Amino acid sequence: MEKTEKDSRKKGPRFSRTGDRRRPSFQEVLKQAGAWSLALFQEKAVLLLFFGLFVVWVHAPSLFLPAPDFRLGEISRHNLKASKDMFLEDEAMTEKKRQEAAQGVLTVYDFDEKINLELQKKIRSGFLAMREALKKEGPLAGVKAVEARRRLERIWGVEVSSAEFSFLANQRFSEAVEDTLIQLVQSVMAVGVVQNKLDLMGEEGKGIVVRKPASQIEFRVQEVERFPDLNDARDRLEKRSVYLVPAKNKEFRPLAVALAQKLIVPNLSPNKSETEERIRKAVREVRPVLFRINKGEWLIRTGERVTEDHLLKIRMELGQRKGLPVLWTSLGWALLWGLLLFMVYYTAQKGKMGWAKAASKLQDLVFLAILLALSILGIRTADLLAQTQGGSSSWLSDQVFLFALPIAAGPMMISLVLNPSVAFVFALVQSFSVLTFWVGSQEAVFYFALAGLWASLARVFCHNRWDLFRMGSYLGLIQTTVVLIFQLLQGRLIHWETPALLLSAFGGGILAGIIVTGFSPLIERIFGYTTEMKLLEWANMDQPLLRELMVQAPGTYHHSIIVGNMVEAAAEAIGANTLLARVGAYYHDIGKLRKPLYFVENQMGGENKHEKLAPSMSALILIAHVKDGVELARQYKLDAPIIDIIREHHGTGLISFFYQKCLDLKGGDASQVSMDDFRYPGPKPQTREAGLVLLADGIEAASRTLVDPTPARIQGLVVKIIQNAFVDGQLDECELTLKDLALISASFTKILTGIFHHRIEYPETALKGGGGRKKINGDTDKQPPEADRSRQDLENLLANLKSLGAF
Repeated sequence: MEKTEKDSRKKGPRFSRTGDRRRPSFQEVLKQAGAWSLALFQEKAVLLLFFGLFVVWVHAPSLFLPAPDFRLGEISRHNLKASKDMFLEDEAMTEKKRQEAAQGVLTVYDFDEKINLELQKKIRSGFLAMREALKKEGPLAGVKAVEARRRLERIWGVEVSSAEFSFLANQRFSEAVEDTLIQLVQSVMAVGVVQNKLDLMGEEGKGIVVRKPASQIEFRVQEVERFPDLNDARDRLEKRSVYLVPAKNKEFRPLAVALAQKLIVPNLSPNKSETEERIRKAVREVRPVLFRINKGEWLIRTGERVTEDHLLKIRMELGQRKGLPVLWTSLGWALLWGLLLFMVYYTAQKGKMGWAKAASKLQDLVFLAILLALSILGIRTADLLAQTQGGSSSWLSDQVFLFALPIAAGPMMISLVLNPSVAFVFALVQSFSVLTFWVGSQEAVFYFALAGLWASLARVFCHNRWDLFRMGSYLGLIQTTVVLIFQLLQGRLIHWETPALLLSAFGGGILAGIIVTGFSPLIERIFGYTTEMKLLEWANMDQPLLRELMVQAPGTYHHSIIVGNMVEAAAEAIGANTLLARVGAYYHDIGKLRKPLYFVENQMGGENKHEKLAPSMSALILIAHVKDGVELARQYKLDAPIIDIIREHHGTGLISFFYQKCLDLKGGDASQVSMDDFRYPGPKPQTREAGLVLLADGIEAASRTLVDPTPARIQGLVVKIIQNAFVDGQLDECELTLKDLALISASFTKILTGIFHHRIEYPETALKGGGGRKKINGDTDKQPPEADRSRQDLENLLANLKSLGAF
């Protein structure tokens, strides 16, 4: 049994959604990569070699870069081109832009609406006080008039002449006069009145920004002459009084105008602090004016006189070339591109990218969106840290934060819960997203792409939680290698910042492994994913449920192991999920634990309990084992894909034995027997793995009834049961094709033939038996060869299915 189980784990699908076959360990993969045969690798090696030579040729026009001498004012004796794209700051233009930005800021004037409201309130308070005085003291004359006038002056804060007060008193401080006075004042103050119009003289043609502090509303005013000072406001008030003071009171108009002119106060004033802050902000927002020098552009030609502009460009170019041999540059690019191509090819081969299905479920899209959002957030965080903390220490460069990101955690997690194909695409998208915040950081794109491609192989190498941490360590080594290549390209291999960069790169890989190790169980639970590692845990024969099955229902346990071997081989043949199929087969009959002795494989030749039961009761017991299995699976917290296989492994199949027995008891009258009472409730298999378990379950049980299990008889039994399941519609809702059924038939036949193989008859046995070797199915000479017979049965199966309208 142990040998069978060990061998069964060596099989698996080429790719799958929730788990794959057992993959080789990381050390084994490295050994295989180092020992590839020349016949398999020579084409790729030749292509890679020519590509590397091409890269070296492009980047190595000469052995070492020249370092010519240029002096200001002299005639150049050399030609010089830019070896790479570079940007230079035009300091004069930058300063000019800053001055223009400062001059373009408009002066901010605050329009204080509170002054208008307070003035209006004071006017109404004065009139109200005088009306109350009239009611209380009667006509205001003599001393009373003097006291009332002084009181009114205190309220309004302006001097009120005797004539003006007499005018108001004669009108008994009426509300009509009150409203007229307010209208006169507001007619000019609503526009805005400045203290000194000279302040606005410098804003003509430019305009100002009028801001209302109370409401935080501001607007631009181009015609500043519209705002009067106090003198202009008084003149405008006198002109507008013609329209505002009723004609019948025109004799009182001069007094009302004079009084209103006294009440006018400035309500529009310049805000110097706000204006200066806006000027500083505008200057800060001016970016340095850069001009680009493209790769290959002439910096200076022979015969030209060297100017300051020439020297600026030449110093930048020679500074980039200093101490960096062309050969090193070419070698670095060749290694970088070669490593990228190798990872793309190797990942595609191991992950079966061409066959993988894209993640299309809503939960998958949500999961991918969350991971991508977290990746972008991480990159943005690194960008902010670089802006605020970068350069704060001698060893803390901007790239330290970027390389320390556990960016490969996303592809690694996707590879585990979805498939390597999706992880592959995600890694590429994620790697280019770095350009959103790190403009021009091609190195970061390469760094994240290579790390992500390696992380997308997590499903290949990781079979338990410890493997995730170990893969994080290998990821750290790969990232460290990439950083070394970057430093080689820049001629900074021996530099003070190199150790910090290497440490951050290695730490980023370790952190990615730790994150995936810690969060993968949480992701499995939240999104309902079943990883290969979880399936391998359920496949462990020491699981309590399997041990209980082995002790209490040994026949069912043995049956489940054989079914597991059968579905694993068939799943590998059709490209289904072998590990899920095998684990589902192990647990598909756990419901029989409730009543193990009611199932023939556990009776061990003892009493058949169904002989004392009615056929309908026996059918109910058999049907109940599916429901009991689902309940047990939930009790032991099995994953959803396994529970689905338990629920679907009989589909809506008919329990034909007890149906026929019941029919015989009713005298063959089918009208008295409901076939639905003898069918499993379903549902039918929804996945290829569940369909495989359904077929293997029936075929393995039926194979035990074969008297002489020859390969031909086994093949015939397999074909018959597959055809019956197809005709009964049990495979209608899963994705098994006719080609799959043919491959399944061949795989099942091969496994069962191995189980029921004939042993060599030893001499002692022959003497005791006295009959010599027993013939199989009569005269074996008249039977077709096994291979031909198997081929004929497959052709018959396809022909029968075609006749049923399957094609």
